[in-house]
Amino acid sequence: MPAKKRNKRQSPAKPRERPAATPEERRPKPRRIAWDGMSFDVPANWELAIYKFLRRRVRRMELEDEYSIRLEAEWVRPKRKLRLATIMKRYERSARPLTVKAVEAIPIEGLPNGWHASRYIFRETLPKRKSAGLLYVTHELVTAFYACPRSTIFCFFMLHFLPEDKEDPEYVTRMLAENYKHHTQSDLIPWRLYDLAFELPRGFLLENTMFDIGAKLMAFRWRLRRFYLWHFSCADMFLKDGVVLEEWVTGYVNGFGRIPGPVFYPGTDGELTWRRRGPWIFHRDEIGRWCFHYKIRCQHDRERNQVVAWVYNYRRPEDLEKIPPAFRFGKDIFAPDSPPPKGKRTHQCSGEG
Repeated sequence: MPAKKRNKRQSPAKPRERPAATPEERRPKPRRIAWDGMSFDVPANWELAIYKFLRRRVRRMELEDEYSIRLEAEWVRPKRKLRLATIMKRYERSARPLTVKAVEAIPIEGLPNGWHASRYIFRETLPKRKSAGLLYVTHELVTAFYACPRSTIFCFFMLHFLPEDKEDPEYVTRMLAENYKHHTQSDLIPWRLYDLAFELPRGFLLENTMFDIGAKLMAFRWRLRRFYLWHFSCADMFLKDGVVLEEWVTGYVNGFGRIPGPVFYPGTDGELTWRRRGPWIFHRDEIGRWCFHYKIRCQHDRERNQVVAWVYNYRRPEDLEKIPPAFRFGKDIFAPDSPPPKGKRTHQCSGEG
C-alpha cells in the first residue's frame, strides 16, 4: 500500500493588527456629576473624593481618579450682584503659586457664555534611571471660571493632568463647560455620584454625608426638618437566607445611633413604623427643632441591586408633601402608621407649631 502523505504543519495564522484608535475613540467616556444644584460631565473614572463647607455660602468639591486628584471646584451663590472682576482676581491670585511656574499659558477659546479658561503647560527635568542624561516631563493644569450672567452662582474649576494621563485637557474642559447646568428653575434638584441617582426638592440642603463601603448616607435639612437617605449596594449579599427586608432596615437604622428619639420596627404588610422609647421621652434635638413626627420607608431596587431607605423627621402632616413621588414607595406615606407592638407603650406629640 502506498504510504500516506504527511500533512504539512500549517503555520499559525498571523494575528490581525488592530487599527490605531482614532482621536474620537481615545476620548474618555463621560459621566454625569450632579451635586448641590449644579451638574456637569467628567471622564467616567473621576469620582467624588471630598466635599466641604468653607466660608459662608462657599462650597468645595474634589474629584479623583484611581491615582490622584483630578478636579478641584469651589462655588458661591451670592445674595447680591457679583463683582466678577474682583472674584476672578481673587481666585487667580490663589492659583498663582502653581501657574507662575508654567512655561506656557494658552487661553481656551470658544467656550459657552460666562466661561473663561486657560491651559498651563509645565516642563520638568528628571534624571534618567538607567542611563546618563535628563528626562523631560510635561504636565498640564487648567483653570476655568464660570460666572452666571444672572449672578446666581460663580464657579472656579482647577483640572490636573499628569504626564501618564490619557485625557486631552482642552477636550475635558470643553466637555465640562458645554454640558454644565445650573439648576435654577427646576423644582427638583438632581444628585448623581457613585451609583446614586435621585432628585430632591430645591429646599433640601445637604447637612452631612457618611460614605462607607456598601452604605451611603446623605442627611438633608428643610426648614428644621431632617431627611436621612441611605443607599445600600450589593443587596443580594445581605438579603439572603430568609432575611426580611423590613427587619434588616429597621435593625440597621436603630443601630445608627444618630436618631435617638424613636425606635423603628416592621409593621404589617411590609410597612415600617416607629414608637418612642418611653411615654414622655423627647430628645433635646427634637425640642429645639420642634419636630416630633417620623416616617420611614424602604425599597429593594432589584435592577440596581440596591436597597434605598429613608427617615423623615418632620413637624406637620403637610410636610410629607415634600417627599418626591419617586420616594413614596411602600404603604401610603399619608396614611397613619400601624399601631406599636402589643405590650409596648408609646406616645406621639401633636407637634403643632
